[in-house]
Amino acid sequence: MFRKIIILSTFLSLLACSANDTDEAKKSITEGELNHHTKILSSDEFEGRAPYSTGEEKTINYLKDEFTSLGLKPGNGDSFFQEIELVEIISEVPSEMKISGKSGGLTLAHADEFVSQTRHVAVTVEVKNAEIVFAGYGIVAPEYNWDDYKNLDVKDKFVIVMVNDPGYHTQIDSLFTGNAMTYYGRWRYKYEEAARQGAAGIFVVHEDGAAGYPWNVVRNGWTGPEFHLKTENKNMDRAEIEGWFNLVKTREIFKLAGYNFDDELKKAQSGSYKGIELGLTSSLKIENQLIESKSNNVFAILEGSTRPDEYIFYMGHWDHLGIDSTLEGDKVFNGARDNAVGIAAILEIAEAFTKLKTKPERSIVFFATAVEEHGLLGSEYYARNPIYPLHKTVAAINIDAPNVFGKTNDITLVGYGQSELDNYVKDAAKLQNKIVTADPTPEKGFYYRSDHFSFALVGVPAIYLKTGQEHVSKPADYMNSMVNLWTSDYYHLPNDEMAAEFWDLSGLVDDTRLLFDVGLKLSMNNDFPEWSKTSEFREAREKSLSGK
Repeated sequence: MFRKIIILSTFLSLLACSANDTDEAKKSITEGELNHHTKILSSDEFEGRAPYSTGEEKTINYLKDEFTSLGLKPGNGDSFFQEIELVEIISEVPSEMKISGKSGGLTLAHADEFVSQTRHVAVTVEVKNAEIVFAGYGIVAPEYNWDDYKNLDVKDKFVIVMVNDPGYHTQIDSLFTGNAMTYYGRWRYKYEEAARQGAAGIFVVHEDGAAGYPWNVVRNGWTGPEFHLKTENKNMDRAEIEGWFNLVKTREIFKLAGYNFDDELKKAQSGSYKGIELGLTSSLKIENQLIESKSNNVFAILEGSTRPDEYIFYMGHWDHLGIDSTLEGDKVFNGARDNAVGIAAILEIAEAFTKLKTKPERSIVFFATAVEEHGLLGSEYYARNPIYPLHKTVAAINIDAPNVFGKTNDITLVGYGQSELDNYVKDAAKLQNKIVTADPTPEKGFYYRSDHFSFALVGVPAIYLKTGQEHVSKPADYMNSMVNLWTSDYYHLPNDEMAAEFWDLSGLVDDTRLLFDVGLKLSMNNDFPEWSKTSEFREAREKSLSGK
């Protein structure tokens, strides 16, 4: 009996020491240091952190120096960097796009009413007198018994499709996933599918609610230089032209063709829509300046004490939009929230792990991704060229545009219900007496819009936490109003700076400590969290783990 008491006492003492060890490590995550790293990374000196620029060089070396100072090892052999070969395409797009029909024509103004680009690595890309067709939502989804292209020939034509899923517009829960966007609703998928169907060009119809952001995000993101991964086929498997139309001009196009766009869109939500040939044609020629360039993912690793060949990733993108010399006034896209502060949080988590006396059993990888703003290219490149075996990668925890609006009573888990990682987040939230809430705007498709998605596509369970919805002391709608304000007035604009009047990282301290707890628990157990039975990523994980 006496021996049992001694054993129990020893066990409780070890638990207490472990808890004290963890608490002390988490105390190293402070508001002052988060602000410090963010201030440096989002300063004008770092020039908006554009890929293949002086800003990149300063950023990646800053991260290397910080990781080195923490005693972390290089994450790619003897290097902190993984080089990515890119092609920068600087396109000269006509100032107008003219559309013609039997009853007349109309003109779209570049940037304000349409945007276009090409992924083809070619000096000139031209589509001449192409017919224009409407393909509903541009989706082929056998699991939903849906095929917008089934009875429609789009080969060598311009195809127009609506952004998002039919479930969003109908609000019918049984149609796709109802209000929640699936990958089929993302413009990225729609471009890919149009190419598979042989379209010469594709234009996605933008609407603020359905897209999840205003037109200025499209204009800023699709009118400057674009980076693409270097491929052997020079991206010739893509449609020649990819772009967007704004909603107002789309309605005019349909009126010219003798149709009402809103009526046709409603018909397209039935699942039996056959699409329409609009009886219109257009031409578009893009002249490109091609520059072979490079960028760098950044990796550091804290090797596990007993299972160093199993890996937990903390990830977030270091890049932003650089400098736009054509703007008047402020020309630097500082990207303070997007995503300098996310990188600051990763640096703070890295420091906390180095403070632990009892080291994690699994390895912790700190991954600062490149070229996220140009289509998740850094994380996509890594997923194609992994440094660590994907079947040994336990989970990925992504930090992108986190909470800068103060303390909350909850944390928002984007993709809630996707995997068993939900339970790890809930357990960590309980330590702070917080609740975990699902994304209040699933129609915006945030799960498919940041770097963790590249991991999910290859089967690695991944989570993405966003700002909570209930501020501890502000009015009930405060957090929602701040997120909406930031999206409309700061997102991908030069004024995404720390000087914003709402800047308050006290809540991010809590959220960063919560994410530390999630990774720590994952690093100390034997589980490989699984995707839910309904997740579209489950099959990829099962194949990965089985070695197929």
